[in-house]
Amino acid sequence: MSFKPDRRSFIIGTGLTALASTKAFAASDTLRIGVIGAGGRMQALLNAAADSGPCEIVAVSDVYAPHADAVKARSNALTATTHVDYREVLDKKDIDAILIATPDHWHVRVASDAIAAGKDVYLEKPVTHTLEEGAPLIKAVRSSKQILQCGMQQRSWSHFRNAVELIQAGSIGRVLQVRTYWWQNYNSQASWTAPKPIDVSQLDWKQWLGGAPDHPSRWKNTIAGAGTGTSAAEP
Repeated sequence: MSFKPDRRSFIIGTGLTALASTKAFAASDTLRIGVIGAGGRMQALLNAAADSGPCEIVAVSDVYAPHADAVKARSNALTATTHVDYREVLDKKDIDAILIATPDHWHVRVASDAIAAGKDVYLEKPVTHTLEEGAPLIKAVRSSKQILQCGMQQRSWSHFRNAVELIQAGSIGRVLQVRTYWWQNYNSQASWTAPKPIDVSQLDWKQWLGGAPDHPSRWKNTIAGAGTGTSAAEP
C-alpha cells in the first residue's frame, strides 16, 4: 500500500517537528520554507526534506553567491529568490518556517530574528556559540508562539533513547559512572578531500563575520564543504 505524506507526516519524518505549527498547516499541503545558510549541511537537510514530502523553497540567503545559487537550482526552487542579507528572507510573508544552517556564531542572532518575524525555526546544532547566548534565545522562544527545534540526531536515535529508558526505569540498577566514546572518523584519508578554493569576488566577508573576530588567513581563501552557511566557511 502506497503512502502519500501530508505536511505533518513530512515534518515528523524529517525530524523537523519545529515546523509543525498550526499556522504552517492551515494554508496548504506544501510547506513553504526559507533557507538561511546554503552550504553543505543545508544541502543535506534539503535532501532529507525532498525525500520526505512536499516543500517549496521560497527564498535563500548566503553571503557566498554560489551556495545560494546551488539551492536555487534545486528542482523545486527555480523561482526562489536569493539574498545576501538574511533579514530579507525573514521579511517575506509567504514563508511558513525557516531552516538555519549557518556557522555557529550566527545561530542565535538569526534564530531570534526569525522568531521575532513570526516564523517557526529548525536550527542546526549547536544551538548556541557560547553558553551566554542560551538565555536570550530561551527568552525569545518562550515569549513567542513560535516553535524552535534543534537538529540533534544523537538525542533521538533509537539506541540512545533505549539507553535513556533503561537508566530512567532502573532496569540496570543504580548508575554510578558513565564513560562515552566516539570512534567514528568522518575525515579518514579514504573520504577526505581538500577544501575547495572560493571566488572571493562573490563573498561578502563582512556579512559572514558579523560579531566574530576577523581571521582572514584562516577562512577567506577556502571553504570547508560541510556546514557552510551565512558564510563562506565554517570551523
